[in-house]
Amino acid sequence: MKTIASVILVLFLISLAAPCANASSGPSASGSYKFVLDDDLSKSVEFSASSDERGTTIGQMTFRDEAGVAEQDVDGVGGETEDPKTEFYMTASLDSLKIENNRAVMGGTVTDSSNRSYIGRWVQLVVEDNGDGREVADKLSWCFCRPEEGGWVPSDAEVKDDEGAWYRWWATDAEQKDDAGVQSKNIIPGNKKSCDTLPLSAYEFAEVKNGEGVIQVQP
Repeated sequence: MKTIASVILVLFLISLAAPCANASSGPSASGSYKFVLDDDLSKSVEFSASSDERGTTIGQMTFRDEAGVAEQDVDGVGGETEDPKTEFYMTASLDSLKIENNRAVMGGTVTDSSNRSYIGRWVQLVVEDNGDGREVADKLSWCFCRPEEGGWVPSDAEVKDDEGAWYRWWATDAEQKDDAGVQSKNIIPGNKKSCDTLPLSAYEFAEVKNGEGVIQVQP
């Protein structure tokens, strides 16, 4: 009787825990994709990002490119210091995620790279999940951005305490109720925290000659 009672208790506790687990799940994007562009050299990306109910995003991205990139002189003298044909790789910690339908844009900071000049840069990855990819292939695009340095804040010398540079607004189409709009550009030097994020419908994807893998976007 004690054994039966223990089993019933365990099943009861599981039934209580399951709804909580489902309720805590939030939007996520993940995938592993290998592809070739016009240079006929293999590239690959692996990523996983998820946001909780508070909007906090955690994740990681790894990118590899057989084409490589040239190492820039970190002392500012100029010139290239390494053979650009060496395979390029980088890993990044992701801290932002935005999803619209089957598209997702993720952002973060490069934490390790075969090219030292990329460490500390911001990276942005945009993906499109098209199901099993039989009719329409999954798509992706990426970019790197340098953190912005601080500097002079634009102001009107004739207006005391001018705060015009700090104003923010959204430009929207008044005739379309579901128009997401476009946010005003931040012009305060050193105030940016990531690459500029556009409406997901505005991104152009890489022209992939052939690719294989799985990309999943979960709103």
